[in-house]
Amino acid sequence: MNYHLIHKDSISTVLEKARQYRSLREPDLAISICIDVFAVDPENQEALVIYILALTDQYSHQHVKVQPKKIIETIARLTSEFHQIYYTGIFLERKARALLRNPMSQSFAYEGLMEAIVKYEAAEKMAPSHCSDPILRYNSCLRTIEKEHLKPREEFDELY
Repeated sequence: MNYHLIHKDSISTVLEKARQYRSLREPDLAISICIDVFAVDPENQEALVIYILALTDQYSHQHVKVQPKKIIETIARLTSEFHQIYYTGIFLERKARALLRNPMSQSFAYEGLMEAIVKYEAAEKMAPSHCSDPILRYNSCLRTIEKEHLKPREEFDELY
């Protein structure tokens, strides 16, 4: 059996459905819709963003295998340097937040959130006027570090 192609004129409508599936916490359905859009418009920037967000939404679902390589490759397809940096921050932040579920991974979560903060600071400098998104994400990461009392990994010279 072959996949059916959507009509190019329906892209905005189907992307709205993808957003709805994301809000219903069904990233797999949003991902599927984006793949259908890519079949008729491979570099659709709006679909790329929804696809990246849906892929990173999977970090909040236990027992789902997230594909970081696919996320990184998709971020590289964004034409805006601002968006590449900003969505790399989103990727790093969501990956770090997933680590918070495991107490043994807290120092790795700290490092991931700090990496995201660096990306958000860079994105803030190049953000369009009146775009506060990088600031909001930066502040959220910082608040999480404070709330969870996260600290960097300690280096040990000796095991005993």
